Amino acid sequence: MRVRVNLTERGVVLLKISTKFLLPGMKLARPVYGKNGELLLKKGVVLTAGYVMSLRRCGILAVDVDGLTDLSEEHRNLLEDEVRSDVMNVVRGWSQGEKRKGFERVVETVERIVDEILSGKEVIGNLTEICSADMYTYAHSVDVCVLSLTVGVKLGYSRKDLLLLGMGSLLHDLGKSRVPPEILNKPGKLTPGEFREIKKHPVYGYKIILESQDRIDSRSAAVILNHHERYDGTGYPRGLKGEEIDEMSAICAVADVYNAITTDRVYRKAYPPHEAYEMVMASGNLMFSARVVEAFLKCVLPYPPGSVVRLSNDLIGVVSRVKQGFPFRPVVRIVNSGEELDLLQESSVVITGLLRSEELRDLLTKGGMSGAAAASSSGRAAGNN
Repeated sequence: MRVRVNLTERGVVLLKISTKFLLPGMKLARPVYGKNGELLLKKGVVLTAGYVMSLRRCGILAVDVDGLTDLSEEHRNLLEDEVRSDVMNVVRGWSQGEKRKGFERVVETVERIVDEILSGKEVIGNLTEICSADMYTYAHSVDVCVLSLTVGVKLGYSRKDLLLLGMGSLLHDLGKSRVPPEILNKPGKLTPGEFREIKKHPVYGYKIILESQDRIDSRSAAVILNHHERYDGTGYPRGLKGEEIDEMSAICAVADVYNAITTDRVYRKAYPPHEAYEMVMASGNLMFSARVVEAFLKCVLPYPPGSVVRLSNDLIGVVSRVKQGFPFRPVVRIVNSGEELDLLQESSVVITGLLRSEELRDLLTKGGMSGAAAASSSGRAAGNN
């Protein structure tokens, strides 16, 4: 992924741009943290050529910069940057053997995330945090935990059950700490032997939990062991099928797959949210329980607020809000003009696709966004005469 568009808590469009395409003069919309969670650059810093070079040297893949226009619709990330950084450090410490002093922090972390979700903050769209390759597992674990808990809330789980689900989903990939990093981050196709090693990580994680002196509930441990099981029996490590898979594990499984396919990896590019949404929607009672899939699809959106989309009338717009029950017919604010189109009312207009990262990069770097919007508006006006 080279460019992603999100909204800040003030409703300002921001762009997540690969550091390959950063330009001096761009302004950071969020703080930038290093591989170990340390603060590198504060929010609001105007990038210089030196800063850009330093970010690349530090292995930072992408940063958030101020975007195109203001939107009135308020949107908040579920977890503040500082919370996410703390959580990643806790998970990393646990996986690296700091179990004795880390267990209490893991429990506190899960409670913190559960309380964030139960406080009523809205979860919309892509929850992925872009991190360097060796930090992917920790960031992924946080995102899977958040998304799993959101589904648990949708299914009416009690706080006690949410804590159990949160513990299991936060530590679901714990076993990857015993898989060689050259296999985890291999850019090419895995050999049969390497794939067999990858498939051992649920058992590795389960054994780490069993070996721990701190007691973790068996339902949380089951999530670690079973999150790669599939409803049709094609999963691993035990080939469980249908109702043999506990619901908490099924929730973590769908959250794990969705977050993985919507995140850039060393061996492939991320799927856009609308394609990932369709893939999950088609998987009910095949890969995952239909009940879990139905709840999951109520927690994510094919076109989350901040998505830059191309419409069937050739206009380019930014999704500003989505009405409940109509995920494919959002309200879109046209770039440059500021006009809002409610696609639920404008039945003749549909989204034809997300703007490709290359297109958005060209428009940003060449100053063509307003020109493209103006040209589209002129064409629409001429067509109406």
